[in-house]
Amino acid sequence: MKYVDWYENENILYTKDGKVISVLNLAAEENDEVLDEWAAHFRNNYRTLEDLDFDIEDTGKTREEFLINDVFPDTKIKPGPATRVGDFSELLVADYIEFVKKYYVPRTRYCRKTNRNMSTPGSDVLGFKLHGKQSPKDEVFVIEVKGMADPKSRKKGYQRLQDAIDHSKKDILRYAESLNAVKRKLKDFGQADKASLIGRFQNYADRPYVVRYGATAVLTSSKFIAKDMVNVVAKDHGGENLELMIIHNQNLKDLINELYRRAAKC
Repeated sequence: MKYVDWYENENILYTKDGKVISVLNLAAEENDEVLDEWAAHFRNNYRTLEDLDFDIEDTGKTREEFLINDVFPDTKIKPGPATRVGDFSELLVADYIEFVKKYYVPRTRYCRKTNRNMSTPGSDVLGFKLHGKQSPKDEVFVIEVKGMADPKSRKKGYQRLQDAIDHSKKDILRYAESLNAVKRKLKDFGQADKASLIGRFQNYADRPYVVRYGATAVLTSSKFIAKDMVNVVAKDHGGENLELMIIHNQNLKDLINELYRRAAKC
């Protein structure tokens, strides 16, 4: 994905208890080729064109109408706007760990939503990396993501990262359920080889591997106040290998709306 070249690494920050926070600026550009490629990839998380054409049969709707009114979270009706920000943020992080960090990231979370305006339960982002056959160095990366696109929000940017850390505690208990859900969906999609890959991570006791946890805040840049990040506390998380990250963009709300707009025009 060409848009990942827009990332700029910024200075490392630290929480109150000395945990490293990696900071990335997504310096998006007005480049139709890159944005259209990104939008098509983004849409495929919700519907492939093949699935979309099946869905619109007998509805009398165009692809664009169906995506806007039946698939993508609503722009006005609550909790649709918040879900749009949440979905975008999760998919942004999924792309980052897949295309930059080289993890395998299953794309099963958004295509079978029963309510377009609600977030899908379970771990936000799961990434997998194999280092041989049943190697103890194999990795699963479990990431909690929180987004904030409204510069007028009363909440502080550092509080969204704290929310991600606090909610990530649940991943320690629920990620096994998320593994099972992903494996089942991959089987239903006819991707037995990828389902088998997930199965490798379902018996930690007999086939140990590395579990990494992550907490990420995706923020509009005006909500990213570097000096405030010292207010974040990570010591109560409880999981090993916790990685903290902030991604910010100058006009995040506009970027989200533009990407959804382009994604609907197919």
